[in-house]
Amino acid sequence: MFIIHPPHFLPPKGNRARWLALLALAVAPVAFGILALALGQDANWDLRNYHFYNAYAFVNNRYAMDLLPSQTPFFYNPLMDVPFFELATHAPARVAGFALGFAQGLNFILLFIIAHAVLIVPNPRHKVIVCTALATLGMLGGGGIAQIGTTFGDNITSLGAFLSAALIVRHIDRLSLDKTARVFALALAFGIPSGLMMGLKLPSVIYATGLCGGLLFAGGGLRRGIWLSFAFGIGVLIGCAVTLGPWAYFLHTHFGSPLFPYFNEIFKSPLAPIASSRDIEYSPHGWRDFLFMPFLMSRYPFRVGEIDWRDWRIAILYGLLPLAILVRLFFGRTRARADALSSPYATRYLLASFSVAYAVWLVMFTIYRYAVGIEMIAPLLILLAVGLLPLKISTRGLVAAFLLAVVSASVVGGNWHRRGAWLDSYVEAQIPALGDTSNLMILMAGFEPYSHLIPEFPSDIKFVRIQSNFTSPDQDKGINQMLHARIDAHRNAGGRFMMLIPSWQIPAAAEAMGYYGLKYDAPGLSCQKVTDRLFDDTELSVCPVISDIGKSDG
Repeated sequence: MFIIHPPHFLPPKGNRARWLALLALAVAPVAFGILALALGQDANWDLRNYHFYNAYAFVNNRYAMDLLPSQTPFFYNPLMDVPFFELATHAPARVAGFALGFAQGLNFILLFIIAHAVLIVPNPRHKVIVCTALATLGMLGGGGIAQIGTTFGDNITSLGAFLSAALIVRHIDRLSLDKTARVFALALAFGIPSGLMMGLKLPSVIYATGLCGGLLFAGGGLRRGIWLSFAFGIGVLIGCAVTLGPWAYFLHTHFGSPLFPYFNEIFKSPLAPIASSRDIEYSPHGWRDFLFMPFLMSRYPFRVGEIDWRDWRIAILYGLLPLAILVRLFFGRTRARADALSSPYATRYLLASFSVAYAVWLVMFTIYRYAVGIEMIAPLLILLAVGLLPLKISTRGLVAAFLLAVVSASVVGGNWHRRGAWLDSYVEAQIPALGDTSNLMILMAGFEPYSHLIPEFPSDIKFVRIQSNFTSPDQDKGINQMLHARIDAHRNAGGRFMMLIPSWQIPAAAEAMGYYGLKYDAPGLSCQKVTDRLFDDTELSVCPVISDIGKSDG
């Protein structure tokens, strides 16, 4: 039986450095809450399209009333957006923005404790300073800055991945050396946090897969690694079942697939094409893309997303790590060095895990937002990779400091659109008088995001989007039959219609309505302006709609 003393997340009690560490951990989330306020109020495309509306629909059980207001993301799990929505609709906008930045700042704590558990720095005070610097640089990357105070959620789901990684790193020696039967349940439990977040946002599967696959290389042999990976994978599935299970059941019972509309070549729902529907816009286009993507995206950020940013850390790590491994292999397996910078098992695990995560990201998505977790832990990984080089400890320290300084100098934060000034309430709109709304259905069309305004309308209005990035009425999709049935049932019950549409898309919406036997009533003359204060460029109008036979629907 092995007597194993796990590494510490913090300096030991009684050491002055512990108070310094606790101070850094207490201040950091507050600092990132303040940074979220300083960066400006989030008004990103996804917030206006689905983060706000989906939570509203979930809280108010609107799925029997509305259909597709938020386009394709109408089918996304809304659970992660609910806490922010509740706060944003019951507290001032600045409070909601600070709280979001604070929650995202918790990543700092996890990055710090992972670094503290894996690094070997004899002086406790120096170790705290190094861990603080690595966590700070990790948080302030080109993609990380862009997401602070925003609703994308990639720096929320990262909390589950980092928590799983922290637990494994702290117990890595036991996982690698103790009897497999004794640590099976431990590995299973460590997979649950990552699984919980994967259920909230499925693209975080890259981290669950990476952390699971990393256990194959952690130490103790391949057979042990397979068992530990299997146990961790069960934990991931348990966590995912908790957060995704109820929503998957809803999708299955209402739309014929638990992951609707994705992977429909497997589930074959009649409401969507028999295809994956996965976004492949940024996927690699050949072996050069696969081989050189970290360098390409550092030079051409629009290759992996819709905004400009700059950060060289993943490219530096991508070039450094293979070199360090080759040098290590060239010099052969030697006994543990007395001047090692980090715990060998933990180092191997972290480098392997996030290498696997990067590979899965590259194959499945290649959308930089989803790689923000890799960006956050990359400074630590760079230090761990430098530690593998056969150099004096002072030289390795200088090399690591130089590379991290280059990373710092390279950072240019992205911007997913923020308001220059904060509103009093997170979403504010001026809605014109609509008359009796008890029998009103408002149609939506075009491809712009504006479902965030729906909570500002009277709650008895139904919202149905007849044209979106999921379907257009001229396409042969089963979902269009559901749209026809919803609209025909409302018309047959004597309900009236209006169209909510960006002003410049009023003519385009007329063609879409024609497929449903509807048209504008005095087009352009009877439309009323809807003022959206969150995103002033929207320029929305709400227009009366009648049946094409000329009989008014109101």
